[in-house]
Parts: sequence; structure tokens; C-alpha cells
Amino acid sequence: MARLNNDLTPSENARLVASIITDSDLEELQALHGELLDRVSKARNDGRLFMMSHYIRMVALISPEIDRVERRFKREVLASVRKEHKMLKLEAKEAAENSASA
Repeated sequence: MARLNNDLTPSENARLVASIITDSDLEELQALHGELLDRVSKARNDGRLFMMSHYIRMVALISPEIDRVERRFKREVLASVRKEHKMLKLEAKEAAENSASA
């Protein structure tokens, strides 16, 4: 399999790049989504059906990406909270064992 300059395969590199998503990226996607919806409305009002159809296609591409990123952020938050809960339970268990043996 071909490797890139960073010794990763193209699919490994794509996964790495896709994993670096920030809140500002999500906000930018949401702003673009809103702008495209405005353009759909304006094209409809102006009777420009060709451009309206292209704006609708772009909205259809962006909408699932926004949903995917939002779900990912929610999963990451949940994983973080679960990890913190697990650590606190372990600390409480160790504290209870130390106080029982002392």
C-alpha cells in the first residue's frame, strides 16, 4: 500500500485529519448552512431555479456533516464524563480501603 510523506496510508491520514475537528469548525459549518438556506430562499424568490437546485444540493451535503460532528462532540463529552466518574469511583474505593486498613 502506498504511503504518504508522513508514513501513513491515505486512509489512515484521512482518519487522522477528520479527527481534528474543533468547535469553530462546527460553527463555520452551521453558518455556511444558514447562508445556503438564505440563498435557496433568495433564488426561489428571484425565480432562479437552476441556482436554487445547486444550493439545495450543497445544503444536502452539509446537513449530515453537521449532524455527524454534533453527535461526535456529544459522544466525546459523554466519554469524558464516564472516564471522570470511573476515576472518582476508583479513588473512593482506594480511600475506603486505606481507611479500613489504617
